[in-house]
Amino acid sequence: MKAGVSFYCFNKMLVDGAISVAAVIEFVGRDTEAECIEPLSRYWDEGRDTNEQAREAKALCDEVGLAVSCYTLDSDFAVYDEAKHRECIATSIARLETAQILGTDTIRLDPRTSLPPEARDEPDLDEIIARMASGMAAVADAAAERGMTVGVENHGRLVGRCAQIAKMVELADRPNYGVNIDPTNFRNVFGEDHVEATRLLAPHVVHVHAKDFHIRREPQEGDDWREIPTGEWVKRAVGGSGDAQWPEMLAILKAAGYDGTISLEISLPDDIQGSVAQGVANLRRLIASLA
Repeated sequence: MKAGVSFYCFNKMLVDGAISVAAVIEFVGRDTEAECIEPLSRYWDEGRDTNEQAREAKALCDEVGLAVSCYTLDSDFAVYDEAKHRECIATSIARLETAQILGTDTIRLDPRTSLPPEARDEPDLDEIIARMASGMAAVADAAAERGMTVGVENHGRLVGRCAQIAKMVELADRPNYGVNIDPTNFRNVFGEDHVEATRLLAPHVVHVHAKDFHIRREPQEGDDWREIPTGEWVKRAVGGSGDAQWPEMLAILKAAGYDGTISLEISLPDDIQGSVAQGVANLRRLIASLA
């Protein structure tokens, strides 16, 4: 396994203009122990050609010794709007070229759909999952022609449960289609056992996001704490220092044969860079302990 960093760790800085894409790559490559980095499509400069920016990013990654583990795409499959649904598929396929320029053979898709007013109160989740799976299968077919793999993330509040993600993989039924697993999303969003979800989905995992949290059973004071569906209270932790059971999850993935990247996707808002560097160091140490 390799230790990586998601651009999302720097989301606040990137959105506020406090750091650039190039500066993120420089920091991760020179000031952390990371081996890989994970760009997100949302962070490119809208005023410039995306593929040109990707070439610049790839050159800088090569300079600082980073591989690109995955290109994470924002996607809205708009399953109730045929024109927008087809547009999402076409946009995702077009972004495969950007992924190849970055030097990765893996992309992540977001299982998201906008909903019209009439479907918002009681959305037909089975229909939504089937339509998403069909759209993602079309992207996977295009990706296969380029020797690439597609991962659906358990992301969002609509169809991010373990059984729903497993169903999407079953329906898409493509050898190059699997799961970009983000284990703590299962617990924090749906109240599911995130370790058991990791065990169930491990054979299908193609990329991993790693978040960590302090977890308490009793209510906690302070704005940094929030209650989750399990009735527990959580607060962001430096990766590898919290209660999200990283050793157990990494061991499960390793036993299932996963040897790809574990991409850190958590940082502390008051010390983003310092917490990323420490989180990567903790991740490297845990990976080494599995050998």
